[in-house]
Amino acid sequence: MKKFGLITKFLALFLFLAGVVAAGDLRNEDSRRYEVKVHESSTTRNTWIDGNSTVLSICSNCEIEVVGIGRIKISAAERAVIKNGRLVKQ
Repeated sequence: MKKFGLITKFLALFLFLAGVVAAGDLRNEDSRRYEVKVHESSTTRNTWIDGNSTVLSICSNCEIEVVGIGRIKISAAERAVIKNGRLVKQ
């Protein structure tokens, strides 16, 4: 019984940590490169996304600003997509 209880505790911890570290993605379906600002908590991080590429785990709960296109808020389970010069959430 002790072994079963220990396995259950490890499984619960793993599932909890998997939920904590989950993060949203940014996909660029356009062929051009874009400047991106990630506004999370009280900080802003500047980066770029190349054409036809994806940035995995860009943030867990933030606002993504694609310069010249717009801003969108995403959470851990969501994906922001740049397509035809527009920014949408999936």
